[in-house]
Order: sequence, then structure tokens, then C-alpha cells
Amino acid sequence: MENPKIAAITFGCKVNQYETACIVDDFFENGFQKTNFDDSADVYLINSCTVTNRTDYKSRSAIRKALKFKAEFPQKKIIVTGCFAQREKKQIEELGAVDFIIDNNHKSQIIAYFQKQKKAVFQEAHNFQDFDEISTCSMSAKTRAFIKIQDGCDYYCAYCAIPFARGRSRSRRKKNILDQIKILTQKGFQEFVLGGINLGLFGKEKSDNYFLADLLADIEKIAGVKLIRLSSIEPELFSPEILSFMKHSKKLCPHFHIPLQSGSDRLLRKMRRRYSTAEFQRMHDNILQILPEAALGFDVITGLPGESDELFFETFNFLQNLDFTYLHVFPYSKRKKTKAANMKEEVNGRIIKTRSQKLLKLSAKKTKEYRQKLISQETELCGIVEKKENGYWTALSDHYLRIHLAKKNKLSGKLICGKARSERDNGVLIEQGNFA
Repeated sequence: MENPKIAAITFGCKVNQYETACIVDDFFENGFQKTNFDDSADVYLINSCTVTNRTDYKSRSAIRKALKFKAEFPQKKIIVTGCFAQREKKQIEELGAVDFIIDNNHKSQIIAYFQKQKKAVFQEAHNFQDFDEISTCSMSAKTRAFIKIQDGCDYYCAYCAIPFARGRSRSRRKKNILDQIKILTQKGFQEFVLGGINLGLFGKEKSDNYFLADLLADIEKIAGVKLIRLSSIEPELFSPEILSFMKHSKKLCPHFHIPLQSGSDRLLRKMRRRYSTAEFQRMHDNILQILPEAALGFDVITGLPGESDELFFETFNFLQNLDFTYLHVFPYSKRKKTKAANMKEEVNGRIIKTRSQKLLKLSAKKTKEYRQKLISQETELCGIVEKKENGYWTALSDHYLRIHLAKKNKLSGKLICGKARSERDNGVLIEQGNFA
């Protein structure tokens, strides 16, 4: 008899992707096999997102697609979870016969609800108290493992719906994090990406004075860990302890993704951000003083209501004068219940598109300059080899540039290090280096 099949689709952030992997892993352990979302399955899992209107639309479309399968074969089951589900449960119920709508803090219980065919208790995000312990030790990639260590956010920025969908900040237990990493190193993983909804808040709600820098120090001690990467961290949460760890660590990737959002102090205040451009500049300078060749990536939002040409160019000029590697540019998307949803002076969509393109052009210029800087300085770049492509072994380096190495030996899954020599395929060709 053929095993039952599960089809899963994920929208949004890496935290969502990790959680989907954990949920699907639970189904694998119970005899299921995975299939594509476009194909016939016994269970359809939609892990939704609500960060923009576009992700709302994509989440609804995926639910409707699953409902079409179910209309033909009513025995099929549909499970919807994630941030869109958390914010729009009633809307999902109105779409059709969805079997399970699971809140964001009970994803670890999905397999239990499914097995018992028991109606899930849906909890509102403001009632979330504990970290939902959701874990997997069988990730599909064999080089890089994402580890969720924190959930929720206490900040309630004016444009952002995520705190309404994820609740207050909650941190995972130290032992559970370290145990999972040790198991994954035994399975061959060497690079670990620490992630969360607001990663820098790790440990802040607890009373044991164990924060992100302490966790990083403990992960560094694990022998099988070769590289540690931070997924994203707020600018004001680069504590002196984290900066000190950066200075002495042998395993932390010199790559930091930081949400700037705006280079205008007036817009930062409207956004309810917790720093000024001067404070961001100091943080930027502190990092580059410790790690002069670090890769810095920034999130930027354009089109917040009230963003005049003058205020946009404040952001653009501020960015021009910073040393960074790339931008993630987000056109403002109106989210109900947020402070920004009631702001006046909305920006025309065509203007937002033009500004986004201008920022992306600046990003491409900065990326090229950064690549050339590392080549001119013959910076040593390291990464875990993923595959061989067109005669070159390739990896995502610790400096967040793709590296290529021409060598006949089989290097899959090995840590390679070598000096940057020349540009290749929007990445860097490195010289024959060391292998581990």
C-alpha cells in the first residue's frame, strides 16, 4: 500500500520555512511522503504570511487551490497556519472547508491534532506566553541548518503587522538549542543560522541574564560547528557583549543583516523605530572597526505615507555614504490595525516603484564595489561546499558572496577557504585553499 502524501507550501520568512520543515518532519515520522503542492495529496499544509498585501493574496490563492482538490475528493485534509491565519482566521473559514486552522504558537501540535482529528484550540497572539518547542533534525540541505531560537516581537513598529501575528517576544531554552545543534553536527551539518522574529531580543524576557552573546559563546564551543551566522538583528540590539564576541570569535560569519528601514530621522520617528540615523551610523562604524571587511545588508522601506521627495533623498544620500553590501528593498504595504494604516499623505504606487528601482540600482553598485574590495585585498573567504557547477565547486561564503573553486577532488560538504582572486558569475573565484 502506498504511503499517504503531504504537500506543503510556505510563504514569507526563514522562520516560517523552518517551521514548515519541522511540521513536515513530524508527518514523515508517521509514514507520510512529500509531494508537490500542485499534485494530488492526502494532506495540504499552507504556512501563510501577512507581511504585505501580496503575501496575503498568495496565502489565499494557495488555500483556494487546496480547496479545489478537496471539492473533488472530500477525504483530503487542509491545514492552514502562519501569520495570515493568525490575523485572518474568519476570512479563511469563509473560503471553504479548511479542516484545521492552527495558531502560530501551536505548530508543534499539528501532527497531534491531525492524528486525533481533533479541533484545534485557536489562541490569540496577545495570549502567547511560552516558546513553542518545534524542532527538526532532518533538514533537506546538507550544509546549512537554520535554528529558530526566538519568536515574537515587543516593538510594534508603525508599519508592521507581525507583532499582532506572533505575539510578545519568547525565547527558546538554551539546552534545547544546544542539543539540537549537537545532533545536527552528528548528521553532517557544519554551518548554523540563528533566527527569530526579533533575534536580538533573545533572553530579554527571562530573569537568568542569558542573552544572545552568551548563546553564541556556547555554540562556538561545539566542536562540529564550523560557521555561525545571524539571520537578522535590529541596530540598537548590537550590544557591547555581541560586539566583543565578534572581535574574538573564530566561527561567526562576518555578515550582518540589519533593518535600517529609513535614512530620515523624521521617518524613523513616524515608523516608531528606536534609533536615529546618528546611532545607526555609530553601530555601522563599530562593526566595521572590528571587522573591516564585514558584509552588511540593510532592509529599507520606501513609500511610507508622508515620504516626500525630500525625505526619500535623505534616505538615499544617507545610504550612499555608508559602506554596505546589499539592500533588501520593500515597497510600503498598508497593514490594518497598524499605526501607519491611519496615516495621511499616501504615496502614489508609481512613485514607490521608481524609488524602489533607484534603491536597487544603488544596491547593485554597492555589491559590485564590495566584491572588488575583497578581491583587491585578497580577503580569505570560507564556505561549506554545496555542489559542483560548470566545473567549479561553489559555496555561500561567510562574507555572503558566492565563491567558486576549480578543483578535481570531491569537495561536497567540506569547508573550503581561499583568497579572493577575481569576479565570476556575480560571485568570487578563490584560489586553491584549505579543506576541512
